Amino acid sequence: MSEENTVGGFLNGRDTISTKDAKIYITIDGRIIPMIDITKVTAKLEKNKEDIQVLGNHWKLKKITSVEGTGTLGGYVISSNWLKYALPYIQGGKDLYFDITLTIEDKTSRAGKQTIHLGEVNLDDIPIADFEADDGVMEWESDFTFERLELVSAFTGFDL
Repeated sequence: MSEENTVGGFLNGRDTISTKDAKIYITIDGRIIPMIDITKVTAKLEKNKEDIQVLGNHWKLKKITSVEGTGTLGGYVISSNWLKYALPYIQGGKDLYFDITLTIEDKTSRAGKQTIHLGEVNLDDIPIADFEADDGVMEWESDFTFERLELVSAFTGFDL
């Protein structure tokens, strides 16, 4: 980190990234849909490891054998789209796989912009109804898996 981007060698608070500046788009059959209803998205790679034990070593060693992409989407229910996308599969047709593009750029931060593409995304469950006798609004949340990952553009503001 260059000295101009720090205050006395520490992170400048303005350079943290506000999550409210994220934009999420999904692509289904070539159609790009801005996800204006999303309130939460997480994605991570989980490493699958096998135990390795050898004579003469008391340590249990680990060997990475594969990775799995997992995440969570959540938001407000403002349409019947997720249910419409689920119907073909439950009626004997194909399941829905789609892509997610995640972009975040906090213009106050000097970190820059990052865009990530997740491919072959498949929801673990489909929102149908969420009714409660309180002052809330309809929301949904689903875990998902993905099978492709691309860092389209990385943050460029800091060279750590």
